[in-house]
Amino acid sequence: MATAPPAAFGVLLVTALLLPMGGVEARTSIVKAGEGWKLEVDGQPYVAKGVTFSGTGGPSNFDADCERLRAQGVNTLRTWGTGEETVALLDAAHKHGLRVLVGLWLRPGRAGMENDDAFDYARDAKGREAQLQATLAQVRRFKDHPAVLAWGLGNEVILNSPDEPSKVAYARFLEKVVRAVKKTDPGHPVLSVDAWTLGVPFWEKYVPSLDAYGLNVYGRGIHALPDAVRQAGGRKPWFITEFGAQGEWEVPKDARGVPQEPGDAEKYDVIVDGWRNALAPQVQAGRCLGLFVFNYSSAFDHTGLWLGMLSGTAMRPAWHAVREAYTGTKPVPALPVPVRLEVQGLEKEGAATWANVAFDVTAATPLEVSFAYNARGAPTREERDRVTALEARKGATPGTWRVRLPVVTGAIKLYGLAKDGAGNLVAATTSVAAQASP
Repeated sequence: MATAPPAAFGVLLVTALLLPMGGVEARTSIVKAGEGWKLEVDGQPYVAKGVTFSGTGGPSNFDADCERLRAQGVNTLRTWGTGEETVALLDAAHKHGLRVLVGLWLRPGRAGMENDDAFDYARDAKGREAQLQATLAQVRRFKDHPAVLAWGLGNEVILNSPDEPSKVAYARFLEKVVRAVKKTDPGHPVLSVDAWTLGVPFWEKYVPSLDAYGLNVYGRGIHALPDAVRQAGGRKPWFITEFGAQGEWEVPKDARGVPQEPGDAEKYDVIVDGWRNALAPQVQAGRCLGLFVFNYSSAFDHTGLWLGMLSGTAMRPAWHAVREAYTGTKPVPALPVPVRLEVQGLEKEGAATWANVAFDVTAATPLEVSFAYNARGAPTREERDRVTALEARKGATPGTWRVRLPVVTGAIKLYGLAKDGAGNLVAATTSVAAQASP
């Protein structure tokens, strides 16, 4: 599953007390309603129409970010942790009428996606206590801010734990943290976040003090989620804390071993369909309390192109899908539609290898076309995430291009990118065997 992008929101910090921020603390509650539950803020019904938030350039951009997201129909942001930027984010959110599911970072149980960090919950008692105290310091620091909606403890720690004893040890520790957070701040609910329904059996058995579940779910499988929660023994309401197109970890690979990325149309449709047809009935039934689409940032990298709402300053289809899901408004003008990206052959020109590429896009206005690549098999995470522009020349016929391939080992993912005059960026992907490094 997707992981926390911004380092600033992924580290717990023990800091000085806040200066007064103004406003009145908003109290959030989850109350039983018939056979289900409802979320309330200051006694008024509230459904989280949210996005996960990394931002587009730090605190100086938070005001513009929040204003822009509010216009998209977004009312809630989710972060993965707290940092020095959290005050500015909460202030900007409050200014524009947004609330924040504030993440409280807990360390993963094994090295992997989270910057190769790992923590032994079964044996490191001193480390557990340090995490507990750091977490409570953040709760005390931010609990009276009027933008706080709730607390989200951890992110996919159960998924990233190496074995059953480690998962149980983490869950037992989590119950201690939940109780302490609720004692420190009785005014905001506490949930914990994990992938799919992996956390549900552990939460039910070992973490009874949780108010709700946070479930990270991607792709069309969201339609099966309510039954999966019940089958896992879930008895509490839930938020979808990350959502988007089917992820790299679960798609089939092509003949060169490169994961087959869903097309832009699918990325758009899965968000609108997920909210409208999978989750809206669950909100009505009092099981789902809200959605957070992954991810609002300006990262022009592998994850940003696959799942992001923006890439650099350009708007990806997910940006417009969020607006249609939350407001019913479709993009005007209509988005360009990639029809084909096909490598039709390779040619040597001196020391360089050039690919003959057909890239067709249906659009109502002229397009700025470019190409880039990603070496997903690279040895470091930074290299695996990097998307690098490629030199390209127009081909002999309309819709064809000659693209200079990089000197790398193994297959690469090739991106065809098309940007229209309205700032919309669409992409198509395929793979090609690049020339080997000398």
